[in-house]
Amino acid sequence: MLAAECAWTILRAEHARMRELLTLLGEAVRAAEWTKLGGLIDRLRAFEKATHSPKGVVLLGLLRGRSAEADALLDQLAQEGSRCDELLSQAKAALQGPGTDAPALRALLAEHRQLMLAHLESEDTLLHSHTAQLITREEWAEVVSSISAAMGAAGRRAG
Repeated sequence: MLAAECAWTILRAEHARMRELLTLLGEAVRAAEWTKLGGLIDRLRAFEKATHSPKGVVLLGLLRGRSAEADALLDQLAQEGSRCDELLSQAKAALQGPGTDAPALRALLAEHRQLMLAHLESEDTLLHSHTAQLITREEWAEVVSSISAAMGAAGRRAG
């Protein structure tokens, strides 16, 4: 199924970019580069919200309701995504306060990193497995078309 492989190639490339951004965040935290950290948090959030998430809307919508296991995974991924966003919001707020509480900020971002890496791994393995079993060839064509449209929209925003 060429369409499925194309879709997962794009999604995994984006996961790799998110891991790169997590590495940059970790480096900024270790170096206590607090002014740089805020911009990196914004970049990660923007990439996830504007670039990565829109590509999964159709795929996740097609998967929902196909099996109890897939639904449980989708619920787990949604909860993890919400928690990651909450942690980044807390980190961003901590950076904007009167002083930087370095230990608290490090703890927030360490929790975020651990959860985000586990989340990406679940998407790359468990979600991939469920989609391979439950999404039809025709539906994969719909998924790829939606990913292409999302990429086109992102290109128009950037240009």
